[in-house]
Amino acid sequence: MKQEQINYRKIMDLGFDEEFIHDKVYEDQNGFQYTFISKELTKKLYLQWDKETKLCKMVRLSKPKTGDIGAELPITDLQHLKDMICFFLNDNKKDFEHFTGA
Repeated sequence: MKQEQINYRKIMDLGFDEEFIHDKVYEDQNGFQYTFISKELTKKLYLQWDKETKLCKMVRLSKPKTGDIGAELPITDLQHLKDMICFFLNDNKKDFEHFTGA
């Protein structure tokens, strides 16, 4: 399955949170600060976007208290991302149509 890159601005417009993590080694190697960019869908599901690759994935935690990852689903493109957000966060068809542009 081929994934399309999704731009930072589009991710942030969808309500993703950006957490800056100080890691001197990472900063020295890459020239910029490490950030964790994610959006929580449920207590066990969240979306994660990688700043370097511009790719997104859905992560299911097997043990939310410890953060153990049970499975990952690559998000194929921006529309797939919007569909996943709407499915988990919106149950109103009107909201879904507005959000996706349908």
